Amino acid sequence: MKRTLPYIISLIAACIIILGAFFNIMPKGQEELDKWYILSSSAACAIGLVNLTAIHSRNIRRRNKDWDLSILLLVITYGYLIFGLFAGPDNETYSWIFNATAVPLGSTFYSLLGFYIVSAAYRAFRAKTREAAILLGAAVIVLLGRAPLGEVIWAGFGTWTKWIMDIPNTAAMRAVMFGATLGSFITAIRIFLGFDRPYASAGE
Repeated sequence: MKRTLPYIISLIAACIIILGAFFNIMPKGQEELDKWYILSSSAACAIGLVNLTAIHSRNIRRRNKDWDLSILLLVITYGYLIFGLFAGPDNETYSWIFNATAVPLGSTFYSLLGFYIVSAAYRAFRAKTREAAILLGAAVIVLLGRAPLGEVIWAGFGTWTKWIMDIPNTAAMRAVMFGATLGSFITAIRIFLGFDRPYASAGE
């Protein structure tokens, strides 16, 4: 029953979504499932908050490494949560705290990733083969076309970068998305037919 019941629930939910999305049959059932999806996502976030609290509370009790940072994390997390519950998501101060902390931190992490990407590209695009030389040349053109220094060196870098991004890159990304969509569709069919059961107790 531990495996059969989740399969039956998943099968019924999949049928309702497919009928509502592709054939406009039982649209209210699809809307209800969408609401349940939002509710389950909120429940998952709540479980994550409980798990985060348990881990860092244990770290504080045992005085493990960086236990003072655990205190700071819990104070910030629950302080921002309580403030948001009372002030509401449209409060200017609530929005300012997010825009002044989370957004700059996210930008900082992404900027750091840029250095790792360039380092990885240097190791991967060593022109040992013709294909690697083409990738290396395209990468250099795009980097110079995106950087202000490239426009100073030669104005044509911007034009070539736009062509590379609009035509070869767009075609490659569409091919990747098409393949990923087909893979997702096949995986959904396998789950729908019961060949794969990631929701089962044993992960079958």
